Amino acid sequence: MSSSTLPAAAPGTGYLLVACAALLWGTSGVIARFLFNHDIQPYDLLAIRTIAAALLHWVWLGLVARHLLCVERSTWPRLALLGLIGLAINQGCYYLALKLTSVGYALTFQYTAPLLLMIYGVLSKTERPTAAKLLAGVLCLCGCALMALYGTATAFNWLGTAAALGSACAFAFYSAFGQRVLRGQDSRTVMTYAFTFAGLFWFIARPPWVIAWHSFDGRAWGMIVYLSVFATVMPFGLYLAALRYLEPSRANLTSALEPVVAASLAWVWLGERLTGWQLAGGAAVLSGVVLLQIESGYARFQRAARAK
Repeated sequence: MSSSTLPAAAPGTGYLLVACAALLWGTSGVIARFLFNHDIQPYDLLAIRTIAAALLHWVWLGLVARHLLCVERSTWPRLALLGLIGLAINQGCYYLALKLTSVGYALTFQYTAPLLLMIYGVLSKTERPTAAKLLAGVLCLCGCALMALYGTATAFNWLGTAAALGSACAFAFYSAFGQRVLRGQDSRTVMTYAFTFAGLFWFIARPPWVIAWHSFDGRAWGMIVYLSVFATVMPFGLYLAALRYLEPSRANLTSALEPVVAASLAWVWLGERLTGWQLAGGAAVLSGVVLLQIESGYARFQRAARAK
């Protein structure tokens, strides 16, 4: 979907949706890392979280909009691809990176996704390269690096780094391919089936009889409920809905607010103090987001002026 075919509605709606998704995602990595530190296996957590999210989608739509559960079989391959790559592989790589490195390190490499999307957009001629986009991309990536790397002492891990980059590629795919799948489909339907296919993947890869159930106490189950609803169903749905209003690269760049939220939460909850470099990184990320909004508003003003 090119910028000229996006809805005429103010993109502020899209930015708000992505910002809300980033706020919720920002809590996810910190909670997951906390659970990993208390003997919860990453893929056990991910399997339970994804399957629970799929079931929640089916119950929700079954109660409020049952007709949205009916889709043509011809759309199944696209929905399966979105679920397997955009959700299962994306989150699987991210959790592996979290386990082997740290929340900040994993997020830093995951947020190379905006540059991947810009390159894809330019090569596929679905987006116009602008100086503001490039500058916003540099600001966001540099900000993520400052937020994540300063104040942590994580040794370089090849597998963890490769997993984080794999997550970046899968997240970029989720943004670009998700926008294509949304054509003619309700976002709630897309999310329900995408999570269903992702849940089937994890049910096969991590069946119930191999999960270490004894590791889960009452506190862990409470966090899993939170992760399933508020850090999975809601943010992925909000982000996908935002793609109706924003180009994938803009949406992905704005979601770079996530490391700011994650670092802040770690500071408050886990006692990790923010350094001066990290504060500068947060300011850089916010500056990139603001720059995107200013550039988008200026572009709309120019189009309106030409129309007159």
